[in-house]
Amino acid sequence: MVNRIIVSAYSVHPDQKSSEAIVNKNWLDILSKKGSVLYVITAFNNYSFKAGVIKLIKKHKTNALLYKTSKQNKGLGSLAYKVLNTLYKMVFRSNYTLVETVWVKKQAKILNDVITQEDVVWSRILPTLSIVPILHVYKKKTFPFIVNVNDPINVGVFNQNNLDRDQTTFFKTKDIAQAWTFPSSKLADRMANNYNLDRQRCFVIPHAMQKVEKLYKRNVEKEEVNFLYTGTFYKSAFTEEFKTSLINFNKLEVSQKVNFTFVLSQFDEESITWLKTSIPNVILKFKLERAEVLELVKKSDCMFVVDSIFHGELLKGKLIEALSFGIPVFGITYPNSIMDKVVSSYGSVSAYQNKENDILNKMKFFVNNINNLEVLNAFYKQRTTVLDKISEDYIAEATQLVTAFAYNRFNNKMGVYIKAPDQLNWP
Repeated sequence: MVNRIIVSAYSVHPDQKSSEAIVNKNWLDILSKKGSVLYVITAFNNYSFKAGVIKLIKKHKTNALLYKTSKQNKGLGSLAYKVLNTLYKMVFRSNYTLVETVWVKKQAKILNDVITQEDVVWSRILPTLSIVPILHVYKKKTFPFIVNVNDPINVGVFNQNNLDRDQTTFFKTKDIAQAWTFPSSKLADRMANNYNLDRQRCFVIPHAMQKVEKLYKRNVEKEEVNFLYTGTFYKSAFTEEFKTSLINFNKLEVSQKVNFTFVLSQFDEESITWLKTSIPNVILKFKLERAEVLELVKKSDCMFVVDSIFHGELLKGKLIEALSFGIPVFGITYPNSIMDKVVSSYGSVSAYQNKENDILNKMKFFVNNINNLEVLNAFYKQRTTVLDKISEDYIAEATQLVTAFAYNRFNNKMGVYIKAPDQLNWP
């Protein structure tokens, strides 16, 4: 039996534009295409996904209006919301905003009404708000649920004896969730250790990306090399070593054939200054639509994907996006990070922010060998080993294994040992 999956995920594209939202939408599309029946709860809408067809079930106009107003910085609507939100939090001593509370109450009621004994619920975080309707309904009637965690929760301020709101919310799943999934084994290890989770029920499922039929192949007659970066860019994540490497590379003759394009979804003025100082001829594009970004990805020869010092356990959605197109990756990271492991296995470049001149030297080597057939053929052959591990079939099968495990474990009235899938621990 294939159980219907109910998904509570506040961030889903196109309702929201974040990397988290894109990762979640890719996962839903793959499951639907591969035969899963899904009921999906998002920030502004409820959907059904079945046989690759998406149907809008309910549009939450009040939620959308409140959310939009809460993000505004001026106008009567913004002022009215700020007053109401302040009064609400003061009177009810709530840790949640007014817009969050309205969303939770509506979605908890819907979840309570639609769930059946044969369903399995998945919550996809961040934000941890996605879990809250599940926790509300679980107090009234129990059901099997799984929590997918794509990022550590406020990792820089973790203190087991003084958890913040989001950490406390996640901790409430410890004794009632049937399983947890993570995009990397290192993140699973950290979260299991921090929150005393059963590591045998912490599974690794890489980020999902739909299959691309035509993988990257370099035109060796072409001299021009297109480097592309997409996504959030705040200079706090980027080191002086990276900046110095870019400056020094752009002084070299070989840099004349390189185009650097940065497509930024979130940024500040300091970031723009950083980029223009580091790469004088940088091409900047802002807040493009998803389809426009993918067109640029297809035309690139190499994707920049950058880790901050705090990202060593993460599998970035932007990395999986690049891999799915078969494009060479230039990973700016640290030794033994998850990105280091994946990019090296894929046959691309992993350069270290904490090693002097490593980024510069590897950029020179990459550009100088971009048309080297021996290097290219080795890459084409090696990338297939990683592509198999992020394939649609693998993602769908892994999700169904965890779903079936959660359902069987929850309904195990006889106390029979339910074996957990033991192969789900990559990367």
